[in-house]
Amino acid sequence: MKKKTLFLIIVVVLVFGVISPKVNAKSYYYNDNGVYLTQQEYQYISELYWEGYQQYLAKSDYNLMKEMDIFNHEIKKSEIMVPLTIGNTVTSHLRTLSINSSCSSECMITLVMAWMGTPTVKSYDVMGARVDNATITRIINTVVTGNNYGKTYTNFQRFNNGFGISVLVPNVDNIKTATTFLTTNSGTIYGSYQHAKKNITEAISKNYSIGPGGYGNVFNFIGNATGIYDDAPGVSVDLS
Repeated sequence: MKKKTLFLIIVVVLVFGVISPKVNAKSYYYNDNGVYLTQQEYQYISELYWEGYQQYLAKSDYNLMKEMDIFNHEIKKSEIMVPLTIGNTVTSHLRTLSINSSCSSECMITLVMAWMGTPTVKSYDVMGARVDNATITRIINTVVTGNNYGKTYTNFQRFNNGFGISVLVPNVDNIKTATTFLTTNSGTIYGSYQHAKKNITEAISKNYSIGPGGYGNVFNFIGNATGIYDDAPGVSVDLS
């Protein structure tokens, strides 16, 4: 009798262990790679990045968002559209750059660039941010995506007032790039994405300092990197 009872208990545990996750998953609006999102969370991430970024969201990143309680806070957004210049000619290819912030006790910042069209030069572009009266507490990653393409970068150059990262423009369409980082919840954050006008090495792309008055109000290029980038305007968000 005891053996029969024990057998029944094991069967019940196994059945619920198999069935319960599937039932729970169906109650969510989106689930992939172990990330389960409500409809409100899905839409929030679409606004913080873009619709489709959800497939690149790591479970650890989602857990961080939940810990920070950002889904219950307003997103501040600043966006510009930048013409692509080749020589003295402005082409029809454009890109957009936005900086987005969601703040609780800390702020999660996303710097997002999206190409409208495909750039001719596919070399090392530079993306980064400068802080004024704020502190960067953590830089999470930079994700570059495109048609059948996705790559994550974490090799940031850090400075006491900001950071930058060099990303290789992939030979695909529908290119988007997002950098995510955390800051204290006051001050101003400046963001910049600079496109290389000719092919260069990654080492050359890293020749810069961070400071006001630079390209996008972030990058002061030096040495062999001088004159390489398109001097695109930047974006900023006030966290106060």
